[in-house]
Amino acid sequence: MLKYFGNCQTIDWSELVASLKKQEPAYVGPRHRPGDVQAPGVDEVADLWINAGYKTIDQGGNAKWDMYLPGINFDSSIVTKFVEFVGLEGCTNAWVSRVNPGSVAPWHWDVTDNETTLSSQTAIRYHCHMQPLSEITGHTLIVGDTCLYNQQPGETYLWSDRKAWHGAANCGMEPMYLFHIWYSK
Repeated sequence: MLKYFGNCQTIDWSELVASLKKQEPAYVGPRHRPGDVQAPGVDEVADLWINAGYKTIDQGGNAKWDMYLPGINFDSSIVTKFVEFVGLEGCTNAWVSRVNPGSVAPWHWDVTDNETTLSSQTAIRYHCHMQPLSEITGHTLIVGDTCLYNQQPGETYLWSDRKAWHGAANCGMEPMYLFHIWYSK
């Protein structure tokens, strides 16, 4: 379940999106594959995808998203400003995801390299929409039982769980950018 938090206007989202459009991502997801023992939980997600017939981009399918990271693709001060906006004590992980036209991020939860450690901690997670309405036709994000569409730039949501099941699809004409952050303690 999601809870609307507010609209973050302390960050120039259009400037960030414009800068990311000129860059290669830090990596292309999904990064983990079935049997990846460094990421406990990946088989739970991968089995669902395989049974449903999803294929990653390298297998000729359309399951693909790009990942942009602070300190690599954008200034870490953006993370600091967002942490202040939502009132977090810090940041464990932050990134911008991009789903290109025709691509999907099938139903999943975010399996990480340090999942064993993170699963024993309490986490607070948010996401933020970044683009103006003129660019987001056909962009959908589903978290749990909530489908988000036509969100204004800066619209910020608190997740009920870091490991909430979610997915995204882009049947529009422009890439879809979303800012994500969580703090674990």
